[in-house]
Amino acid sequence: MPATITLLTDHSAYGKAALAHANRLSQIFDAEINEISITKQSDLRAIFSAAEERDTLCFVMPVAPAKKITFFNAKSARKWIATSRVPVLTIGNIELEENDYQQVVLPLDINCQDKELALWASYFPAYFQKNCPHIPEENLLIHIIFNEYKEELLRKKVQNNIEFVTKMFNNLNVSYTIHSFTKIDNIHTFGLHFAKKTGNSVMLFLMTEHYSLIDLLFGPVENKILGNGENVPVLCLNARDDTFVLCQ
Repeated sequence: MPATITLLTDHSAYGKAALAHANRLSQIFDAEINEISITKQSDLRAIFSAAEERDTLCFVMPVAPAKKITFFNAKSARKWIATSRVPVLTIGNIELEENDYQQVVLPLDINCQDKELALWASYFPAYFQKNCPHIPEENLLIHIIFNEYKEELLRKKVQNNIEFVTKMFNNLNVSYTIHSFTKIDNIHTFGLHFAKKTGNSVMLFLMTEHYSLIDLLFGPVENKILGNGENVPVLCLNARDDTFVLCQ
């Protein structure tokens, strides 16, 4: 049985854009699309539970920066994405381009759970080569971006993640490049700007597992990532308690 991509859509421009992007993902991953129209009467809890029980590859969800534009805004999307064991791709009001998803932006920070994003990052070039052989391999690239912290402990944690991820990519024979930056407030919000300049990119993002006092006071970073103004597709994952990740 082929994998399934569950599309949560409505009749807005965002919903139409999400449909186009879901179709592209279905080509890349050779998956079927399960399209579900969302209304205020929809039982989202049941929808998410049913998707997790079947062979669901990911959700595709249209997300707007403000309320009443489409069904999900950043706040309401965050509520449901945070409970999902299945990755969720968030889409803004952006038309599908011919070369979309050929490049992947992978921000790495200090948390060992960031390594969980690496396997999903590798899926895009691997499945492109398998199911879209007409795409030149040199077009398929993963961009690893990170912040060069001044503090030695933080630098070491990031470097451990980079060493783990690059070893994985070398073993999987996928192409990547490494970009270091300084004076960055947040590598994930910076990653949106990087993805926008790179073009045709999807950014991977690990949802916040435990909110800090700053998150509670000023809002979590998800509020800027989901429904972002850059209109960059973002694949959101939650840390899995049944996945072993080596920490150092």
